[in-house]
Amino acid sequence: MPWVRTGLQLVALGGLFAACQWLVARTGIPVPPGLLALLVLIALLVTRAVPERAVDRGGDLLLRFLPVIFLPPGIGVIRELHVVRGHGLGLALVLLASLVVGQLVAGRVAQAVVDRERR
Repeated sequence: MPWVRTGLQLVALGGLFAACQWLVARTGIPVPPGLLALLVLIALLVTRAVPERAVDRGGDLLLRFLPVIFLPPGIGVIRELHVVRGHGLGLALVLLASLVVGQLVAGRVAQAVVDRERR
């Protein structure tokens, strides 16, 4: 019954997010709960405290629906385009910089995982 495993993994990932949301609300740390949950999950996977098999199906399912998750923010930007219009160049630079930083961080993390697996 693979759907049970997938459901349990989704519950576990949701629980991790909820725990990080609670932690951010209690401590006031200036980190979005989703980012904190991602960092905790990466740490758990890299240290092998949680095996990849424990979240693989749930993660794949979430990634399959990722474009749908970005629809509301995209619609919000289009609805408020008059607010964004005057800041086009600045927004483009910020997006480009965040893309570059994100790719660099992802590359370093992936290389660290590959190096760790080779040992």
